[in-house]
This record gives sequence, C-alpha cells and structure tokens, in this order.
Amino acid sequence: MWTKHLKKKGRQATVITVLIVLLFVAVWADINAGYRQITLAQLWQILTGHGEAGLTYTLIHLRLPRVLTSLLVGVGLAVSGCVIQGVSRNDMAEPGILGINAGAGLFVAGFIVFFSGSGLSASLLLPFLAFAGSVCTALVDYRLALTRQGLSPRRLLLIGVAMSTAISSVTTMLMLRMSDSEYAFVQNWLSGSIWGATWPNVVMLFTGLVLFTGFVFYKSRTLNVLTLGHQTATGLGVSVSRQTVILLGAAIAMSSLCCAVGGGLSFVGLVCPHLARRLVGPNFKILIGTTVLTGALLMTVSDIISRTLLSPNEISIGIVAAVIGAPYFLYLLIRS
Repeated sequence: MWTKHLKKKGRQATVITVLIVLLFVAVWADINAGYRQITLAQLWQILTGHGEAGLTYTLIHLRLPRVLTSLLVGVGLAVSGCVIQGVSRNDMAEPGILGINAGAGLFVAGFIVFFSGSGLSASLLLPFLAFAGSVCTALVDYRLALTRQGLSPRRLLLIGVAMSTAISSVTTMLMLRMSDSEYAFVQNWLSGSIWGATWPNVVMLFTGLVLFTGFVFYKSRTLNVLTLGHQTATGLGVSVSRQTVILLGAAIAMSSLCCAVGGGLSFVGLVCPHLARRLVGPNFKILIGTTVLTGALLMTVSDIISRTLLSPNEISIGIVAAVIGAPYFLYLLIRS
C-alpha cells in the first residue's frame, strides 16, 4: 500500500515537472512569435538595461504583456472551471455555461450601440463594463437558483444555460444596429481575443488571480468533501450551502476578470480541469496546481498559433483554443 502511494506521488511530481518545463518552452516560443527573434543573450541585455532600444520596446511593451495576459487568462478560466465542476459535481460545467461570457458581451455591445459617440474612452471602460456584465449575470443566476434548501448547483447550471441563450440573442439584436467596423470588433471580442494586453491589466489579473487561486487552494479540502455529495458533506461537518456560495463566488470573480480582458473564451474552463484530473487524479490539493499549469499551457500555445499560423493576419485566440480543446473533449466523451 505504501509503495503504491509512493508511486502515485512520484507520477504526480513527474507530471507537474513536465508541465512546468513545457510551459517555460511555450512562453519562450510565444515571446519569439514575431518578425524579430530574441536570443537569450539579447534577453539578458534587455533585463540588465543594456538592450537595443527597439528590441527592448518590442519585448517590454508589445510581447510580454500579450504573453502574460494569455497565460493568466488561461490560469483563471481553468481554475474557475475546476471549482465549478467540483461544486456542481458536473463534469460539463464551466464558466461560459453560467452565461458569464454572454453577460460581458451584452454590456460591451450595449456600450458600443448607445454610447460609442459620447466621447467616453472605450479602452478604459470596456474592461469594467465586461466585468460588470459578468458579475450581474452571475448574481441573477444565483438569485434564480436559490431554493428553500439553499443554492442548487444543478439548477444554477440549467439557469445559466437559459440565461446565456437569452443574453446572446439580445446581443445579436444589438449587433445588427452596429456599423461594419463595430460589428467586427464585437464579433472578434465574443470569439475570444486578448485585446486588453496592457501592463495595468496584467497587474490587475495577477493580483486578483493570486488572491482567488490561493483562497481556492486553501479550500481544497472542502472541495474534496463537497464532491462526496450533499448528505455526506453535511455529515462530515461542512456547511454545504455556505461553502458552495463562497467557492462559486471565487470562481465567478476569476472568470469575470479573465472575461474582462480576454473576451468570450470557451472550452478552456471545460477541458483543462478534465485533462488535469486525468493526469493527477481528483484530489483538489494536487488538482488545482495542475489545472493552473494546464490552463496556462493551453492558452500560451493557443496564442502562439493564433499569431503565427496565418501571419501577418491573426486568428482569435478563442477560436484556436476551441479547435484544440474540442477534439480532446470529444475524445473524453467517446472514452466515457
């Protein structure tokens, strides 16, 4: 028994080490995904303040914010999906199914239709509007999912699907009133595009995700108990309704932050927890960290492909992530 436990721990350590190495390789490849290549010597010169001015500007102001934003968005969506799947005990759950992406898209489309000519700064307001749309949708979902016994996770998912469909329909009607350029922008945003790749957004994402991911990791034991079912968790002393609300709140906050910067990305929060679970098992103490790595790796690889596949044109990173994630998800369905 002890030998089996050691083998399991060794396998988990190997998986995590391989994912970390792959992530570093992917980040380096993403940094070099452009016309100008950056060698390790040039990178060292830039970091020590002796690099060429043009190359320094390209790395610090153009590539690094994009790379780090993609990575952080992948982390946030993956961990959010992991928590929602654990709380709802539904492997099909992910942030987009709650209508979070749709709510953000509605607020963005509404601003463009009704306030685009008001002189308000879109670049400053759109992230806040997207975040507000996500949170408002989540609050409506939560209110409608409340029952006499408290919050029903399965009811929440069903209401989320209905809300997402309804909000997407309203967004489509608003888009019909837009000009061609505005329509193209919103459509690109809805398909998932890292348009908010700036250092302020990187700092905001990093700070928020460190706090919420750390909190979720702290609650990993509670997540393990919740997966046993309502009656068993209650018998073990867990306040199921209260902990469900707290954990879903953390998951929604993470996905809303990512949606505000990365647009309507899908499949990341669905596929990455599945992949991590197959690699290291269902224990959330190990699963959360592995999900962080798989989410970061998927989005970094997607960013590389989106920028280089049809260069100089760029594909929406959300489309690439879906193309990568959908076949794996179909494979999971076939296997199960």
